[in-house]
Amino acid sequence: MPSNPHKWQTPPDPTPAELARAAAGDAEAFRQVVERYQSMVYSIAYNVFGNRADAEDAAQEVFLRLYRKLSRFAGSSSFSTWFYRFALNAVIDHQRRQRHLRAADAPPPVDAGEPTGDAEGEALDRVAYGEVMAALGDLPLDYRAPLVLRDVYGLSYREISRELDRPLGTVKAMVHRGRNALRLRLRAAGATEKE
Repeated sequence: MPSNPHKWQTPPDPTPAELARAAAGDAEAFRQVVERYQSMVYSIAYNVFGNRADAEDAAQEVFLRLYRKLSRFAGSSSFSTWFYRFALNAVIDHQRRQRHLRAADAPPPVDAGEPTGDAEGEALDRVAYGEVMAALGDLPLDYRAPLVLRDVYGLSYREISRELDRPLGTVKAMVHRGRNALRLRLRAAGATEKE
């Protein structure tokens, strides 16, 4: 799957003084952190959920968590690196809760057989980005989240397994089945390959 060509640019990190003020409860300093990172957080959430409403809810939850836990930032890495991981974890937690709430509404899984490897994602590189994102939004959360984490954010299967609290084999199968379900949706929508 092609990476996001409209990818957010990592903003410059807040200064240690700005972070200290935000962690101490300075509303203006925290507002500046939110404004600086809201595009990144929304992008992560939208790529995991595939729809605006859930992405907005998840992004809001990320910043609520950040407000409570900003003081835990130890400064051992850049704030952007730490916050990216923090936001990704918070979005995945939100997705996990949504999955449990929507389990009864989920469509039946697509039987796609056994995973064959990562080369299967390369065929999606020839399809227009907008068509891929539209079809991705139609996938069930159980397929979309692992697929996005693997093909958009480049996490390893082991990392995805840890993040989603799923067995490694299950994650590989979910990514494989997600790719196949995505291909079926693209074919059904008449997706065209890029020249």
